[in-house]
Amino acid sequence: MVLGYSRAIYVEFTNRCDIHTFIRCLIHGFEYFGGVTDIVLTDRMKTVILGTGEDRKPIWNSNFEDLAATLGFTPKVCRVQRPQTKGKIESGIDFVKSNFLPGRKFIDYGDLNHQAIVWCEKKNRRIHGTTGERPIDRLKEENLKPLPTSDRYQKFLEQVRKVHKDGLLSFDGVRYGVPWQYSGKEVVVRDKNGKIEILYDGKVIATHEKHYRSRTIVFLKDQYKGLKEAEGMFYPKPRAIKLSSLEVEKRSLGVYESLLEVGTV
Repeated sequence: MVLGYSRAIYVEFTNRCDIHTFIRCLIHGFEYFGGVTDIVLTDRMKTVILGTGEDRKPIWNSNFEDLAATLGFTPKVCRVQRPQTKGKIESGIDFVKSNFLPGRKFIDYGDLNHQAIVWCEKKNRRIHGTTGERPIDRLKEENLKPLPTSDRYQKFLEQVRKVHKDGLLSFDGVRYGVPWQYSGKEVVVRDKNGKIEILYDGKVIATHEKHYRSRTIVFLKDQYKGLKEAEGMFYPKPRAIKLSSLEVEKRSLGVYESLLEVGTV
């Protein structure tokens, strides 16, 4: 993200580019800048618009449109085949590629994003080549609107996930554990302050430190406690039904004989 007036920059790396990840990054950017801009200009990507109507107006992705209404910004997209309308962000991406990434070493996405914030802090205090001023100083004149209270936009940091039979669910490529009794159920996963909270019916049933390395498995303490006593069953046992209790319709043998004649030559 690059602010239009101050040229303050925010950088975050992810291993996904879906709508949920995009919205999380956008919120993190606003939190970093300390407020919300009046307008958010983006590329014409499907995480933002699904197409255009007969009046050529954008058909917004409902999640993104909901975020805009909640945070109070006006969404806009770049004009088709007019790359100059997003020159600030394009030059910002080139700046990251040429100034931040070369020779960079990191353990995982968490480590990389920590280094990115340190780099942003440094670059936002340099004299900008276009404005001749420090972005951190001009940021005070951006007139950003205050973010609403976190409970207003917390839902955008949550996702529904189904717990597998092994008592694990997948979130951002990492598998997190919950008490085995919730296997097969749908839960809400919340990314909050470096923690992963898992809720069922509004109640937190598990909390984990956030991990960033894909395919990592994070178990919960006492995750399978009581499983042996339950005879290893994740789901209720099937209930046997005596055939003698079922009512079978009585038919004449002639009905079955007529069925056997169907299709014969």
